[in-house]
Amino acid sequence: MGCQAFIVLHEQALWSFLDLFMEVHDLSNQRSFNKKFIVVLKTLDPDSKQKICEHPAIRDLQEILIIILNEEYEEPFELYTTNIFGNGSRGVTVVQIRPITGSDYFPDKSKNLQQIPLKFSTMWYPPYISFEETTPDMANARYDSAYKVQDAPVLIDGTDACVVVEFCRLRNCSLELFDDEIETWGDVFENRTGTGIMGAVASRNAHFAAAAIYYWLGPCHWTSYTTQITRAAVTVLVPRPLQLAPWKTPFLSFTGVLWIAVGVAFTVGVFAVWLVENGRARILNLPKAQAKSFSDSVLTLIGFYMEQSSSTRTDLVCCIFLFTSLIIAGFMIGNMYGAGLAGVMTIPQYERPIDTTVDLANSGLLFAGTVINWIYCILESTEPHLITLGDNYRVLDTEHLMKHSKTRDMGFVGEFTEFGHFTPVDFLDAESASMLRILKDDLAWQSTTILMTKTCPFRQSFSDLVMNVRQSGIQHLIEYRVN
Repeated sequence: MGCQAFIVLHEQALWSFLDLFMEVHDLSNQRSFNKKFIVVLKTLDPDSKQKICEHPAIRDLQEILIIILNEEYEEPFELYTTNIFGNGSRGVTVVQIRPITGSDYFPDKSKNLQQIPLKFSTMWYPPYISFEETTPDMANARYDSAYKVQDAPVLIDGTDACVVVEFCRLRNCSLELFDDEIETWGDVFENRTGTGIMGAVASRNAHFAAAAIYYWLGPCHWTSYTTQITRAAVTVLVPRPLQLAPWKTPFLSFTGVLWIAVGVAFTVGVFAVWLVENGRARILNLPKAQAKSFSDSVLTLIGFYMEQSSSTRTDLVCCIFLFTSLIIAGFMIGNMYGAGLAGVMTIPQYERPIDTTVDLANSGLLFAGTVINWIYCILESTEPHLITLGDNYRVLDTEHLMKHSKTRDMGFVGEFTEFGHFTPVDFLDAESASMLRILKDDLAWQSTTILMTKTCPFRQSFSDLVMNVRQSGIQHLIEYRVN
């Protein structure tokens, strides 16, 4: 529904329009702001007034003009609009119909929301969102009645929360917190229901949600997003490389391929010496005992490679060429090995590190988190290493993750904030964190936003405020304070 204004000319059509308003907008892919609603009626009796005021769609139609045609009076028509306010009770929004005075037929009611209670679905996730119960004079919100029976004052803080809190301060609305620590972000389903803080918005149990929510495609069908709040990056904690065992030191001078080449050259050299020695004995009619045995040939090659003296033959040209070649080859290999060993023993050697996402994919190491939301941004990727990483990701509970946090057999997904802080996780402590390191590149990065219903009348106001907050630079201070 990309229409900027709607005009209803009959009372019967009015009720059908209001009944279908939210459902049709949820099904539409068009999103336009500041919709105006004009109703033309012949009469407006008290029952109709009450029915209009009690309809849930009216709360999302802030700019409404009701025109009453008066054929029997001198004035040709009367103009009315709604007055929406909160009465101080949790979750209670009062709607009244009042006459319009003056020439402003569509006053900007968002400038003063008159303590309308806005339901805020979120979770504890610093530095984006943090909250705690406090005294009434320090509080900037309170718990939603559906979440907590006790009317407890709450202090909300964080880089995402600062936009919500500032909006309510400037626009004079009250904030009611709904905390979901079990389903966390949750998911949104095709039947317009869902779980977690996103599902609360999709099912219209909350006006908006925030807690490092990205521009995910899944919830977008039933909800809407504000402009970006801050940058966030998804990364992976992988095991730190351990120092190699001392017994491996003699084998570190050469790479695996070079060791294979040295082994092949050694084997060929042994058989060459053995064959030449047997051929020499036949040519010179020497006793078999004077020819080098196979074990003598092995020891001769070992001597050449170790740069030690070994017996050679110089009575035949083929022997001269063979032993000269083996001496030169042994000298070169011995010197290369010695230089490599000196370097290995000078600098401590560690396991092959996992530095990048490509290294992580090639290593085959599984990595995990508590929800699938972490990898939403790479699930549709066509890059081979990201496809592999998507297949290697596991969703596990916190207890399972804690069990593997010190076993070095799994990586753990995490999030970097725009100003260099790492979001806390429950399954890592100081000891396990010291055994892990962060990848040098990001698994993915996106911008955080506020999730709203498609018909939320404050979406443009929120986006304008977000831009003002971003350009002020205060988010750096808030992130530092919350951490």
